[in-house]
Amino acid sequence: MATRFQSSESRSFWAGIILWSVLDFAIVLAIASMWNDWPAALVVAAAATIAIWLAQMVLALYGFARYMAYFWFFERESRTRATVDQLVQLKMPAPNELYNDVDEYLLSAANDPSTSNDGRLFAGATLGILEATRKFGPRGVAISTAMVIEESLRRYSRLKLAQE
Repeated sequence: MATRFQSSESRSFWAGIILWSVLDFAIVLAIASMWNDWPAALVVAAAATIAIWLAQMVLALYGFARYMAYFWFFERESRTRATVDQLVQLKMPAPNELYNDVDEYLLSAANDPSTSNDGRLFAGATLGILEATRKFGPRGVAISTAMVIEESLRRYSRLKLAQE
């Protein structure tokens, strides 16, 4: 089922890109043909469409960089501390070697019968949040969330080792 969904999602993604590109070009061509003759309208439409795509890419990159800078300087540490506190409060199992593989740790914690019910719920919900933000959320949110959880697991692993 997951493979079928992923291939369907991939087809929809690429079909959307192709459709948007054709639609962008058609709209710009319609506008350019009002002021230019046919061959010149094609050139103007192609140049304007490429300029629009480049502007969209620059704006998207700017938005991503702005979000990541804000996260890095103002949110990263507080979100990491809060996540470590939550891991301690829920008495989650020690990540040990799995702190670099967030998905694997959360999956093993959710399936581990020795983990508390709240801990298992937390692990499953966090795994779902990570997957949902990777698929459907803004890239900056997905990357920052994964960074916070990975660093939190690293710190929690050190904390558990120090307690033993």
